[in-house]
Formats: sequence, structure tokens, C-alpha cells
Amino acid sequence: MKKILALLSTAACIFGAGHANALLLPVGPTAGLTNAQILGGGWTQCYAASMSAFIGNNAENVLNVCQGDYLMMAGRETGANSFIIAAAALLTDATFVTGTNSTTHVANGSNWWFSPNWSWGFTALGDTVTNNECDTSDSPTSMCLHTLNGAGGYRINNITGLNNSTGYEKVFFVANAANVPEPASLALLGLGLLAFGVRRKRVA
Repeated sequence: MKKILALLSTAACIFGAGHANALLLPVGPTAGLTNAQILGGGWTQCYAASMSAFIGNNAENVLNVCQGDYLMMAGRETGANSFIIAAAALLTDATFVTGTNSTTHVANGSNWWFSPNWSWGFTALGDTVTNNECDTSDSPTSMCLHTLNGAGGYRINNITGLNNSTGYEKVFFVANAANVPEPASLALLGLGLLAFGVRRKRVA
């Protein structure tokens, strides 16, 4: 029994340490996140440029360097410590092709859209999206970047017309899914170890 308890204690330490490093995954467009919060929450910055920079016809300038399970798109005043708005989702959801109309793809509490040679962005659930290349509707919690060589970013929240702006920037982060067992998994492991100990005792 002492060996079983020791194993349970060790497992609890291992899994507990994993939970301490759980990924920061804000649901929906989120304002005010700091760079330190994001980096400390398991993310790695993979791309940063002014809103005037082109991200490519297929967003290849971002996607070639941002590879991971999760992607976060964020916008801020250039050099600021905190972000005006940010949203995160699985990379496959954030880049789900929605076409050149105003169709969106719901992922992790945000409406996302992505289309080569058109635009890429997010807004809050329930917001109207009018994708005239970029979303031109009144969406106070949103971002939109052109995926057109020759045009930069368009908006951060209701700050629009940023295609040539160097006063604002777009920043991307990536993160990998944490392979951390849930508390239920720990409980099952404990029951399994206890059962194993009882069985050994009976056999003995």
C-alpha cells in the first residue's frame, strides 16, 4: 500500500505541474492582454509587423513562420505593451476558408473568416460582418487584414483605414496543445493503481 500511495503522490505532482502550465486561451475577442500575459500563458510570438506590411495573397508571410496547434491574432499601437484586441483559435479554425462573401466560421467564441486574395480576420459573435475585401461594418471588437499583395491591414476594432499605417501593428502568436491529463484521468489512474495493489495483496 505504501508503494501505491507513493505512486499516487508522484503522479499528482507530475499532473499538477502540467496544470500549472495550462495554455492561456481567451474565449472570444479579448481586450487588454499584455505581451507578458500571452508569453507567460504558453504562447510564442511568431510574427509582428506594422499594419502597412503585406501578409501575402495567401497570408503566407504569416503562416510560413506561424506553425502550431493554436494561433492568436492581435493588434496594438506600435510598441505598446498591451493589445487593443486579440483572439485565438485552433490554427485550422482561424484559417478555415470562408470565401469572399460575408460568411464566417465560429471558433472559440469568435467569428473568423479567411480567404486568399481577399481578407482574414475575426469579430465578436453576433456582430454583423460586411466583407468588402475587409469587414466595413460597425464591429467594435474586431480585426481585419487584407490578403492582397499591395494592401496591408485595414482595421483594429473601429480604428479603420490602417492599410498604410505604421502607428499600429499586427502580432501573431502560436501555441501547441498541452497534453495534460484532466483531473478525471488522474482519478482513474488512482483507482487503477489501487485495484492493482488489492489484486497483488490477494495473490500474495
